[in-house]
Amino acid sequence: MGVMRTAVLACFVAATLPAGTALAADAPVTGVWTVHGKVSPFSFDLTCRFTQSGEAISGVCYDAGTHKPHPLTQGGISGSRIRWTYQSSYLFKPFDAAYSGTLTGSSIKGVVTAPGRQGEFTAEKQP
Repeated sequence: MGVMRTAVLACFVAATLPAGTALAADAPVTGVWTVHGKVSPFSFDLTCRFTQSGEAISGVCYDAGTHKPHPLTQGGISGSRIRWTYQSSYLFKPFDAAYSGTLTGSSIKGVVTAPGRQGEFTAEKQP
């Protein structure tokens, strides 16, 4: 009887969720992430708020020091490969910062590129 109750409860929960609502296991990227990286000679820290819908990722990353928002212009995930891009600026010159990495549990490790520069980053999902 316990198995039957569990199955009925699972069906009830699924039926009462709003359409398009993904469970945490279905959208592992959704949430707040702290990002630390270095693009020689610059180190940086960000807080990113991601929303995953299927293979698409949207959201915004904030500079740690200035809290300046950088809305994502692109983002996606395929298997464990994740990528996102936003526009930033240096000395009033805009550029795209592109991130590409591997998602492992609640961590991401990868490469960040900007015109003429490349570096590494790590990210940790916050509870």
